[in-house]
Amino acid sequence: MAEFSRGYSVRSPADHDASAIADVVQALDVADFGEPDFSEQDLLDDWLRPRFDRDTDAWVLTGPTGRIIGYAYVWEAQPNREIEGDAYILPEYSGRGLGTQLLDLMEARARDVCAGRTLSLAIFASSANDEKRNLLERRGFEPTRAVLRMRIDLSREMPEPPSPPPGVEIRPLALSDEDAVREVWIDAFGDHGRFSSRSMDEWLQSRFDHPAFDPSLWRVAVEGERTLGAVLVFDVGPTGYLSSVGVRADARGRRIGPALLASAFAALRDRGQMRVVVSLDADAEAPSLALYEAAGMRIHERHDCFTKILA
Repeated sequence: MAEFSRGYSVRSPADHDASAIADVVQALDVADFGEPDFSEQDLLDDWLRPRFDRDTDAWVLTGPTGRIIGYAYVWEAQPNREIEGDAYILPEYSGRGLGTQLLDLMEARARDVCAGRTLSLAIFASSANDEKRNLLERRGFEPTRAVLRMRIDLSREMPEPPSPPPGVEIRPLALSDEDAVREVWIDAFGDHGRFSSRSMDEWLQSRFDHPAFDPSLWRVAVEGERTLGAVLVFDVGPTGYLSSVGVRADARGRRIGPALLASAFAALRDRGQMRVVVSLDADAEAPSLALYEAAGMRIHERHDCFTKILA
């Protein structure tokens, strides 16, 4: 166990810490944007990622009374390319230098992970968290990209569902569809500069393994024997999540994306889930942003990624 100043300590997280860690992350969400956007299930999903060892790659920060007041982690998200990390401290404990001490741990572990390779360390900071953004800039991190979080309240707005194109069926995911969904995702997003086929396949597998995975919520668009598109849908606590809409390049322009999105909204609303969120890169092509805006979603949050090269 590492000893911080003034009685604060860090240790590796245990299974029974998950709820308290989620509370810390949610408190930061509320401080930044007025509502939580993280769940204990999300945390458990994070701990299942490949190349992640909870004993060496994550820490809980405890106060003098033993209460968990912070959490941090690092993870080689893009093999041989990028290490992802983040740190969270309860808002009432800000201004005590604890964030700097957690960042010291993260950078030290990230350099160990590099093992002679040159990788970048990427940490997100919300547009509302000036203290975190200033700390990262002082430590040599530079903003490199941004993620937008869009949402819709289905209790107030339920867009009229567009009909799928003739011959195309929108239906729930069958377990036999997994390989087809992988092919769709690689076709739809394979030209994204940040992802390789390996990392995309790992990401998709994590979606299938997510604690909240429910194939009856997911939607696929099929034409005959061919899968043309898919949307990954989760019902997690107070929020429904969409992991983007993917449509094969040669099937675009046929209104398949709007039909998938409307079907996903309907599935969540039938469950009683009225708050739905999706994340996408701020530099996404205009049609991607327009798809969600046309469905009634609006930008609610912005998170900037700060990156530092580690040799």
